Amino acid sequence: MKSCEQRGRDLLNLNVITSVDLTEWLRTKDGGNETINLGLPSYDMLCTVLQSIKAGSAGLLLGNGVEVDQQNRPQDLLLDWFFHPVLVLKDQIQVLKMTEQEVRFLEKSTLFVGGSSAAATADAWDNGAETPRDPVRTAQIQAISRRMVGIVRSMSKFPTYRRRYRHVVKLLVAYAVEREGSFGSSASGPSVSFEITRLEV
Repeated sequence: MKSCEQRGRDLLNLNVITSVDLTEWLRTKDGGNETINLGLPSYDMLCTVLQSIKAGSAGLLLGNGVEVDQQNRPQDLLLDWFFHPVLVLKDQIQVLKMTEQEVRFLEKSTLFVGGSSAAATADAWDNGAETPRDPVRTAQIQAISRRMVGIVRSMSKFPTYRRRYRHVVKLLVAYAVEREGSFGSSASGPSVSFEITRLEV
């Protein structure tokens, strides 16, 4: 969850996601904004996988430099549930041998989940992505994206995950408020306050 917070900050700095997106997600009981609800944690997981591939890790290389594999993974129910499926996706990504532009396309496809509004935001984010000319290749990459989002969707059913992720979003709201200087401006929407408690994530 620490890496998810950092990548959320990076996306806020790039104006890819906004404080409005985050606060609307916190206000909505069913987490209506799919980019925040599923896209951000899926994007974070994808970045971890890509980082692990680049480093030649046999498992997953976490943001703090710790490598987690089948032998030393923590005995945590949530982690144990998704660890193997993520490693399978990691192998599938390696087999595809994507170009840099295709990797960026995968990142964009993973982050922007949802309808037309998400698609419009995706089009506005110039991250160097290029849609493959080969429709089969495009379908293969989009399938990876859907599986990544599917893993996060299943994880989100765990109360522990929901509690930790909601805390991360609150931290991102606090960061956005500090960054913007004022949360009460017309650009940021109505003033809002969320209690942030100490939580190990």
